[in-house]
Amino acid sequence: MERTPEAYTRSILAIALEPWLDGLTAVKTAYETDAKLRGKLDNPTIEIKDKLALLEGVLPEGSPPELRKFLGVLLTHNDFGLIDEIVEALSRTLVEEAAGPQKAVITTAVELTDEEREKLEKRLMERFGANIEFTYQVDPEILGGVIVQVGDKLIDDSVRGRLQALRQKLGVS
Repeated sequence: MERTPEAYTRSILAIALEPWLDGLTAVKTAYETDAKLRGKLDNPTIEIKDKLALLEGVLPEGSPPELRKFLGVLLTHNDFGLIDEIVEALSRTLVEEAAGPQKAVITTAVELTDEEREKLEKRLMERFGANIEFTYQVDPEILGGVIVQVGDKLIDDSVRGRLQALRQKLGVS
């Protein structure tokens, strides 16, 4: 493990959220596999406190009390059906955070304005997730457009790249 404040922070986050993920995963699995439990949790005539008592038997020992409150919120707002998506999003977030930020190297022919950077960063975060660290560089040889490298993904939308692709397509070196 690298020994930086960020790495330690990611470790703390993973340790703190692991019991949540374990508990939510146990509840999700029980909800999906136990038709009787699912029927009771989905029944609007059963009180929230009684539904929470049912879930108490499903939660792993040592689950945080805040997790129980959170499950109560889901039940109160009739959002318990979102449990699968919540577990998926939390799992994804933990993996992303544990890995640290993805590095995005953005190469342009000219310096981008703050507004252009903001728009590009927003689009890249929509595509690759919010955990991205951006680095900008200027290379006039790309002639125009942009080249983006995020992890092992390369997006070459430069004039030079398009010209090279056209040359290949035409069989011209």
